[in-house]
Amino acid sequence: MYCPRSDTPLEPLLVGGITVFTSAQGGVFFDNSQIFKFSSPELKHGQVLLKYLSNYTEGEGDVSLRINCPKCKKIVMMRRYFSPVKAVEIDECPGCAGIWLDSGELAKIHENHLTPKERKLLAHEMATNHGFITIKSPASRFMPTNKNKNSA
Repeated sequence: MYCPRSDTPLEPLLVGGITVFTSAQGGVFFDNSQIFKFSSPELKHGQVLLKYLSNYTEGEGDVSLRINCPKCKKIVMMRRYFSPVKAVEIDECPGCAGIWLDSGELAKIHENHLTPKERKLLAHEMATNHGFITIKSPASRFMPTNKNKNSA
């Protein structure tokens, strides 16, 4: 696999029995769902990987440019926010669900990590401030009914 930013080979790195792939610029690629074993500052895996990546300085390249997945070379990765705080935008592959973090993004994820209590408070605040309500689907004339259509 190659770095989607510099097109240099990614190096496998084994952290607590999990292999991730790092670039010489400090980027890291996670296979499907692996990021959740590293995203919390309380998790040992995350601490070890963050310490390893701290040896790199944040790149000067344009991280807003769309990139192709290192694993699915022909698929352009989607940009999305990692958490409801919207502090870190990550690249996710719609094909394999792999995640690419540019240099410094794991540190930002750790800095903005919400505790379960903070998540609950944020959800309450969002619901209160934006008026989220439960909407029942209205009865529609296009929905099939149990009535016998032959009794007309």
